[in-house]
Amino acid sequence: LLDHMMPYHAQELIGKAILQRACRAGTKSALQTAVAQVRELVFEMGSTTPFLTDEFQDTQWSITDRVVNGRPVWAATGGKWFMYHTSTNRTKISTEAGCTDGCDLSMCIYNVQVIADGAGAPTDLPSDKWLSLPSAMLEAQYPSSRRINRNGWIFVPELRIAAVHGLDDGDPTMAAALRQLTALA
Repeated sequence: LLDHMMPYHAQELIGKAILQRACRAGTKSALQTAVAQVRELVFEMGSTTPFLTDEFQDTQWSITDRVVNGRPVWAATGGKWFMYHTSTNRTKISTEAGCTDGCDLSMCIYNVQVIADGAGAPTDLPSDKWLSLPSAMLEAQYPSSRRINRNGWIFVPELRIAAVHGLDDGDPTMAAALRQLTALA
């Protein structure tokens, strides 16, 4: 019943825990990153043109209580794919094996943009910097796609990420983090 009345309750609890950890850390960078992340507890991702397979086109992602390389992990509906930050400060999508190690194993999509401090939400990433392996794209798109190298990586045309649900400024935990962030400015 709670899931029906409050479908994002679990993600909100995770978001509040992220903000509380950032408040305890007390640094501007930790607070900025946490605020950005919890504004996107749930988001949708897909190419603006028919390009990605059904597994990735218009897929909903939810924040999890897992942390890889100091940042939260988002899981796609169905739990097969995970979005995480690697040790090289890039955002990647892979299976459980790659996510667990925080590396490039089983990776199929990634953003080439290196993530700076304070940028931690998926919508902070440039939409024109996503690359895909052929396994994540529609077969008909492959012949005309822009390739980056001989390894098969292809630019995804305008990958969009849109927030579905997140904590707003009126949430007491968010308000406390924002006050602390303002005091540091």
